[in-house]
Amino acid sequence: MITWIKINQRAWLMSYFATKKSDVAYDSLLRLLRRFCQRYVFCQQRQTKNKLKQALLTKVHDEFARDFHREYQSYENDCVFNVDETGMYYNLPPTYIWAVCGGNAKISTGEKHSMRMTAVLTARADGQKLPLLLITKGENAWMDVVVWRQYLRD
Repeated sequence: MITWIKINQRAWLMSYFATKKSDVAYDSLLRLLRRFCQRYVFCQQRQTKNKLKQALLTKVHDEFARDFHREYQSYENDCVFNVDETGMYYNLPPTYIWAVCGGNAKISTGEKHSMRMTAVLTARADGQKLPLLLITKGENAWMDVVVWRQYLRD
C-alpha cells in the first residue's frame, strides 16, 4: 500500500509527512494504514501466481464436470454421499501452568501428548444426514475399508 501511495499519491504523502515529526512520520503512516485495513477488512496474504491461465482452468473445470455427470448420472440420490472428515484433539495437556516465580514448573505425572479422533459427517444427495461417526482407534484414527463397510451398513 505504501508503494502505491508513493507512486500515485505523492503530493498527499508529502503533505502528511509535513504535519508529523520526522522521527515518527513513517510509524504514524503505518498505524493509519493498519487502521484502514482493519476497518475495511483487508488482511496480509502471500502473493501467488496462477500456474495456468484462468480461461484454461475454466475449460478443464467444465470438461471435468461434464465427464463426471456423464459417468455417474445412473446413480440414484440415495447412493451419492458427501463426506467430511475432520480431526479433533482431546485430553489436551495445558500449555501453561501456574508455578512459583523462579521455581520449578515440571509436573510429576501426566500425559505430555493429546489424543486424536476423527469426526465423520455425511449427507446423502437426497438430503438425508447420516449419524455422526467418531473414530478413536486405528492408524491415526483414519477411515479405512472396515470402518466404511460398518458405517454404511448401520
